[in-house]
Amino acid sequence: MKLKLSSAFVALASLFLVACEPNDDGGGKTGGGSENLSDVYYVLNSGDWSSNNSSLTKYNAADGSVEQFSFEKQNNRALGNTVNDIIVYGSKMYIAVAGESNVEVTDLYAKSIKQIACGAQPRYLAACDGKVYVTYYDGHVARIDTASLQVEAKVKVGRNPEQLAVVGNKLYVANSGGMDYNTALGYDNTVSVVDLASFQEVDKIEVVLNPAVVVPVGSGVYVASYGNYYDVPSTLQYIAADNSVSVVAECSNMTELCCNAGVLYGFFSQYDENWNATITYMSYNPADGSVDSPWIKETELPVPYKVCAAGGYLCVTSSDYVNDGDVYLYDTDGMLVKKIAAGLNPVKVVKVK
Repeated sequence: MKLKLSSAFVALASLFLVACEPNDDGGGKTGGGSENLSDVYYVLNSGDWSSNNSSLTKYNAADGSVEQFSFEKQNNRALGNTVNDIIVYGSKMYIAVAGESNVEVTDLYAKSIKQIACGAQPRYLAACDGKVYVTYYDGHVARIDTASLQVEAKVKVGRNPEQLAVVGNKLYVANSGGMDYNTALGYDNTVSVVDLASFQEVDKIEVVLNPAVVVPVGSGVYVASYGNYYDVPSTLQYIAADNSVSVVAECSNMTELCCNAGVLYGFFSQYDENWNATITYMSYNPADGSVDSPWIKETELPVPYKVCAAGGYLCVTSSDYVNDGDVYLYDTDGMLVKKIAAGLNPVKVVKVK
């Protein structure tokens, strides 16, 4: 099914984005510094599982400087074991540290304020109206109050939830079931809908196997399901406000994606039996259904790991899982603005202000 969405749809997208602009009211201690943060970006590097080598790379766009191990330098300790996600919300940063089963809260200079114990592996983060929401791999979503920095509630969702997104008064959570991939139970194929007012699951929407990526646009969300890596292919779907699901036929196999100014940017990456990669970069404009492939206009294309939008840049992280990786910052014309040396397995880029 081809999605044809009007320009009003894009305008509506802006309304929902504005509704969840950073607005936390918890000051907390700051240890920071005097650096102007308006041009500062952080790269989150996940490191190796169980190696306690996750890190932050700081990039200052004003002078082009790159600093490795920013968290360690601020706190005289390691960030921890296998970070998954980072968000900037109000005056703080929140980092999901799966191997430590905590959410690390810092000021905007990466100085630690608090480690919030989760009791389970935190995966991904979203924020709205003074609350931070985090998926736990044990099948829950927790709600953190940004003033008290306490977990104030949890709700049961599906198996091994991954990314989540706030749209209006609802939270959409991708339930991957990834830990059951080699069991009779198999992958999950649902997206949980949580009512934010009651903080209860009010619906489970069936999608293609192994949903993992959730990107809010307008009154709904785009969901990338990874399939089973065999006979069920990766599939991009759109869940509308009425919970109806449609496949985005124009770029149905996009596996990693982000949204910038109402346009989806991402890539499809698949390996054959000899571990040769097939990589296709593509963008999709919901307003008119148009696809641009490749959206990167440079001759040389990086081997991608993740993609995100930060400060107007389209950020592609690259990693071989062994050596320190790189981050490529592109403008919306697909031209390379900056290549940043990062740490091991960079997963996300955020702009501080």
